[in-house]
Amino acid sequence: MIQVKDLSFAFATATIFNNLSFNIPRGEILSIIGPNGSGKSTLLRLLRGSLKAQTGEILWEKKPVEKISTTEMARRVAVVPQSSAISFPYKVRDLVAMGRYPHRKSVFSFQGKTDLQAIEQALVMTDILSLAERPVTQLSGGEMQRVLLARALAQNSSVLFLDEATNHLDIDHRFELTELLLRLNREKQTTIVQISHDLDLAAAISQRILLLTEHGAIAAIGTPKDVMTAANLQQIFRVNVKVDSNPFTGAPQIVPLINNSTHQLDGIKVHLICGGGSGKTLLRRLHLAKAKITAGPLNQGDSDETAAKVLNIPVVQETPFSPFAEATLAAADQLIENTEVLVIATRWWGAGNLHCLDLAAKAIQRSTPVFLLSQQQGQDCTDGQAWEKIQQLQQRGARSVRNEEHFLDELSHLSGHQIQT
Repeated sequence: MIQVKDLSFAFATATIFNNLSFNIPRGEILSIIGPNGSGKSTLLRLLRGSLKAQTGEILWEKKPVEKISTTEMARRVAVVPQSSAISFPYKVRDLVAMGRYPHRKSVFSFQGKTDLQAIEQALVMTDILSLAERPVTQLSGGEMQRVLLARALAQNSSVLFLDEATNHLDIDHRFELTELLLRLNREKQTTIVQISHDLDLAAAISQRILLLTEHGAIAAIGTPKDVMTAANLQQIFRVNVKVDSNPFTGAPQIVPLINNSTHQLDGIKVHLICGGGSGKTLLRRLHLAKAKITAGPLNQGDSDETAAKVLNIPVVQETPFSPFAEATLAAADQLIENTEVLVIATRWWGAGNLHCLDLAAKAIQRSTPVFLLSQQQGQDCTDGQAWEKIQQLQQRGARSVRNEEHFLDELSHLSGHQIQT
């Protein structure tokens, strides 16, 4: 029904998607999951044509999305946003009635019998009939979210987009919404595309899951069992989990593995090579564990550079959006020479930061332990040069660690005076 072919999109400051391709068949429930900033909401806006892609195409039943008028798109798809700030005191019934506008012949036409029936049914199905005469400005967040859902249901479209629509709902209405979505899908063949941070709920109701990386690439797409694996979730969300089967439904069920241990690193000198947000969590955790930290090279304004400055961590800086110059790399090498452990948290490699891996090779020559955090071949944008260097580092003794927790566990076993490769 919906085809996405080689889709690329970028805002002024960042590329969100690059050559994204997938299909959404009619009557499917597809959940889109991924970390914050991965482009989930942007993708919904692209699918319905409110944003225009730079390259590639989106087809609705073989019709390009840009050739579908706003009114026609409103008849095809209803949207339930994450939240909506409405300052005018519309009555609940009137706001729900707005969902019928795409079906009216003109803005001046009156509500017909079909409109009134759809509005009333939407109020009942979302359990807000008792609120129908209340001003929306007097509603709680959860009540308002049900009103927005009712407006979408009144629209009576064949496709429903939900952008984290259950966030403000308490548990009973969250389950009611889930049952309603399943019923719409089963009885009306409504195609449902939802963004969700509730992984268990997404796994329970979806035919397929689309898992995005933090940079908007497809990490996995398929059935919940195929996508919701411990390895996939650890790679994307950087958490340790165990994936069981729900004993009643058979759907994957996510169990976080909480490590209650407190890391005390007693002044171990650690240098961190990171960038683009890959080191923020580790910088904070190393700081709390009382390690002596240095970092860089990092471009000025990079989120990791900002985090390091707030924590008073010495950083080798480069000018914004520039590749690392030889002098910058040499300054970083001096810091690494005085450290006891080097960890590479950078996840994406390009021409601008490739030579940071050469700094790691020098550290190994000096018998400094080197840790490689969550390195993936698919994050190499240097035609294989970075991945080849990473493999060479591993062959020479660099240790691969799954995530920050694994690295801190390894580091806890080292002492500031007895570090061995």
